Amino acid sequence: MKPNPDHSTKPQRIRREGKLTAEEAARLRAVREEFSARPTKQQLLQSGEYAGPMSLEEYLSWRKGAGDAPLTTQLQAAIAATGQSLYSIAQASGIAAPVLQRFVNGERGITLETAGKLAEYLGLSLLPSPRS
Repeated sequence: MKPNPDHSTKPQRIRREGKLTAEEAARLRAVREEFSARPTKQQLLQSGEYAGPMSLEEYLSWRKGAGDAPLTTQLQAAIAATGQSLYSIAQASGIAAPVLQRFVNGERGITLETAGKLAEYLGLSLLPSPRS
């Protein structure tokens, strides 16, 4: 919908010249059908597929545990094993020093791109683990 030129609060409908083609009408019906079958929030809550929003405490607890991923642990151990300062590692690897500091302290995660730079500097490879 586009704004009404008379600046009223109700938007003006866009009118179409002519009728929908059979293909357009079929696509419109398919889209309406797809969205009409979506469950409501109440239905999702009752089904157990949706638990609702997390509380701040739940989020912080979840976020704290999210840093325990094997890649994170391995990178942090490799950084500690170098014996170098975080600043020198950051400078040599092209990572911002505050980002590296927060990562090592467990205050935040890093992107895959940053992990790649860090792994390259440390002489590590980022390889997926074999699936069982």
